[in-house]
Amino acid sequence: MSVRLVLGQQDADRFEFGSSPGSEALRSLHVLAAVKRHPLHISWVLEMRTRLDARLKSDLDAFRFWFAERPLVLPEIWPPGEVNTWPDDLDLLRKAPVEDFAEPMVHAALAHRGRARRVPWERFCGDAEARERALGQVEGAHAASAAVLRELMADPEGVRERFADFLAAYWDACLAADWPSLEAHLHDEIARRFQTLSRLGPAAMLADLSDHITDHITTAADGSVTIRPPGARGTADPLDVTLAANDRVLLVPSHFMWPELAVAVHRDRDRDRDRDHGETTTVVLSYALAGMARQGRAPVPAEDLLGLLRAAGDATRLQILELLARRSRSTRELAGLIGLTEAAVSKHLKVLHKSGWIVPERHSYYVYYRLEPGARDRVSSGLDRLLGNGN
Repeated sequence: MSVRLVLGQQDADRFEFGSSPGSEALRSLHVLAAVKRHPLHISWVLEMRTRLDARLKSDLDAFRFWFAERPLVLPEIWPPGEVNTWPDDLDLLRKAPVEDFAEPMVHAALAHRGRARRVPWERFCGDAEARERALGQVEGAHAASAAVLRELMADPEGVRERFADFLAAYWDACLAADWPSLEAHLHDEIARRFQTLSRLGPAAMLADLSDHITDHITTAADGSVTIRPPGARGTADPLDVTLAANDRVLLVPSHFMWPELAVAVHRDRDRDRDRDHGETTTVVLSYALAGMARQGRAPVPAEDLLGLLRAAGDATRLQILELLARRSRSTRELAGLIGLTEAAVSKHLKVLHKSGWIVPERHSYYVYYRLEPGARDRVSSGLDRLLGNGN
């Protein structure tokens, strides 16, 4: 699904960040089961395979259906944005209403090309046709997981306990030793994105998260971003979302996301509120850590590198880049600092923008320009590829 998020000047206050050890564990299992989709994690997967004993390998194979195509998500048990320790998350999994575990399992079993209507657990249990359809799809994708689905329908508490035991053993074997470092990187990512949000605003911050997010400057004081995850149908119109008073955007960084990007729109009904039909909207965007995204960028094609170097190969444009590296500035400010007319500076800005060095952003009635953070990395990586890094 693609989403076009329309943003206003006050929408920065509606942005939140969160990460969960439980959700990271589920994402890591997806990487373990589908490593061909995650080439940056090949070394990690090979190392983890040496840590799995026979019991863990058997359980991983039994639950593989729920990890092979996409990560299992348990939003009712581990709500995005909650901050817990791993023992807290494991305790929540064991004690949550069993339908909060069973319904996501059933939803994945019923999904076709990743899409399905959410079916309440009680309704599923009484719908023989839905049960047969779910079993057929699981058997067709991964026969070893069909026994788990049958057991789930007969004894959901038992399957939930088995899954919690599996996840606990997997955590101890594969994630526990590295979690303090992984968690520190997640906290650093969140802090850095908060700074970018405060400095550049929500549209520019979102566009910096991924190459699959595009920001748009409009003629009004608002902007928008289009979030089009890899694999989303290119011809489908994005879902338009305009944030209202109590809506929020939740950003979830992950070590185990690259090269994927996931966006979901949740509309929750609240009978105590008077807003349109009493609904609140939460846009959840899961994305890869900045460091992983940098590692995953393909080498800069020679023509792109040449365009960047040509654009920077002018004394005035180098002055502009140096000034914008300190902070964003308007055309008028740049003209005053450099000693040229605004028309002359505009011509240079057009060249820098077209080549990818700078990005415009609207502040009220004025257009400011900021340095594109990835441009310097593209030049550096392109030169390293062509000339070597000097080691």
